[in-house]
Amino acid sequence: MRALALLLLSALPLHAQAVDPVPTFDLQSSITCLAFAVHEIETNPSSAASRAEWLVFFSRLIAAKSTPEDYANFERDYAEALESLRNPMIDEGVPATPEEADEILTGTGKMCWFQALAAEGGPYEGQ
Repeated sequence: MRALALLLLSALPLHAQAVDPVPTFDLQSSITCLAFAVHEIETNPSSAASRAEWLVFFSRLIAAKSTPEDYANFERDYAEALESLRNPMIDEGVPATPEEADEILTGTGKMCWFQALAAEGGPYEGQ
């Protein structure tokens, strides 16, 4: 968690004055995508190289979208997003079946991928 916070903070100066590259994508979704990248690395360490680009991209996106209040709430919001990916629920207090969990993770991954694909300056620009 500490390393992730340092990664986020290291991205702040790089992107703090830039225009939001994905104005239609909200802050909470950006935090979810950062958590998704971390979850992917946790569950499949061989994906670390490809997810490193996502870590930097979504950290920069969070920095561009955040207010000082958002920064203060980042650790809580990030922890909640990561927990929801580690233990998917279909309803409050109702754990997802393995099939439902797979659908949730696949849907989240697709959402993040499409946003990264569409972003100016994103990890897939020019591809």
